[in-house]
Amino acid sequence: MSINFGTLKTAVGNRVGDTGSSMKTLIGQYINHRYKDVLRRTNWRAINPDFSITATSASTVASASTYTMPSDFGKPLYVFDTNSEKKIEGKPLNWLEELAPSELQTTGTVDYYSIFTTTDSTAASAETSAGRVTKMRFWRAPAGDVPMLIPYTMRPADLSSDSDELVIACEQAVEYGAAADAWMYKRSFGKAQHMEAKYEQSIQTLLWDQDNESDQVTMMNVQALNRDEGI
Repeated sequence: MSINFGTLKTAVGNRVGDTGSSMKTLIGQYINHRYKDVLRRTNWRAINPDFSITATSASTVASASTYTMPSDFGKPLYVFDTNSEKKIEGKPLNWLEELAPSELQTTGTVDYYSIFTTTDSTAASAETSAGRVTKMRFWRAPAGDVPMLIPYTMRPADLSSDSDELVIACEQAVEYGAAADAWMYKRSFGKAQHMEAKYEQSIQTLLWDQDNESDQVTMMNVQALNRDEGI
């Protein structure tokens, strides 16, 4: 069983000699920062394989066929038109606008999709701030309903409740990293540097465990070079 968030905060607090409530709040932020860094660097993947949307054309305005992605949306594995059984190619939004600016308000066959981030919860009024959201826009907007299968990698959620557990066994690395941040906050830069080194070492161990699969043994096969051959 993984160490939970509350236990990890206490462990980091004990390591830096400060278990006060205000420090624990800061430590919680440090833990989440390091936790996501570990997941990113170890190429952690959780996949939602069944997500789908139905692309429709309610109108021919430029923002037609634009859809808000789920809050845990990371990156699409692919976008597949299940009607025509065709994979849709991804392109940057500015590429589409430069390609055919006169056709942005037309409907037709969906050839491309774009993913972008905005601060609006609706496509029609991008100036209204409503939190950061990820959107997908299809070009061209379909003339009729087109079901799209979009499996995607999921972004890890923050640890919030003390009972929350880490999704991989990276507690030691996260503890070292959060302790480095806590020592930095306390201006103990030498101790912070030491913990940072321990953090990096722990990540290298995680990467080794990840590459050393259970059905194989990775071994070094060292061969001496013959100096008489001029090598």
